[in-house]
Amino acid sequence: MIDKKVKSYIRSRHGNANFTYIDKFDDVKKAANPSNEGELVEVKVNEIKWDHTIVKEKTDGQQPGSNKDQGKSAESQRPTEKEK
Repeated sequence: MIDKKVKSYIRSRHGNANFTYIDKFDDVKKAANPSNEGELVEVKVNEIKWDHTIVKEKTDGQQPGSNKDQGKSAESQRPTEKEK
């Protein structure tokens, strides 16, 4: 019997960004307290900087975080300055 498992690939991108979170309140005292959450109006994301990317192979029926994943970091696959 031939085992035909469906393969897919999971990409995780890690990085940093500068963002502005805008929410609306009905009271100035609620808005002044940083622990309160208001009604979400908008989130603006600026200056995205990707640090590294990880791609993992996922076989049908396998969880993305299992030990059988064959993960490769894109950062570790890049040529170094000496190799260029």
